[in-house]
Amino acid sequence: MVWGCFAASGVGNLVFIENNMDQYKYINILKENFKISSPNLGIQNTFKFYQDNDPKHTALNVRLWPLYNCPKFIKTPPYSPDLNLIENVWHELKNRTRKYDISSKEPLKAALTEEWNKIEQSYTKKLVESMANRIKNAISAKEYPTKY
Repeated sequence: MVWGCFAASGVGNLVFIENNMDQYKYINILKENFKISSPNLGIQNTFKFYQDNDPKHTALNVRLWPLYNCPKFIKTPPYSPDLNLIENVWHELKNRTRKYDISSKEPLKAALTEEWNKIEQSYTKKLVESMANRIKNAISAKEYPTKY
């Protein structure tokens, strides 16, 4: 499993997670990597934090963390996969790593890291800029799927 973040200015850290991730591992990832990634992306206090409704994201300690550490937090409506931009990034990363001959964990990590670092700022910017339309479409769709 991997964790990553991005902004219109590019991708942040990519973190490899051993075994299953729970709320405690997740909060540690946020503490250790999110705070490093935001200045590297040039978004120190100007970003809006978004995460989906995965159970580890909705645990009380995880819900409290953004209140004290993020300038703005986008509350995720239930059943909103169309709003989760990172899913587009994971799909892109998966497509980019298909060209590798991967037979074990270490080459997989190397390929993922290499391709993650090649994701263009123009791609992440386009995704971020699509958020307003995604939100409008999600509201209009009234919990039905959108074109995203």
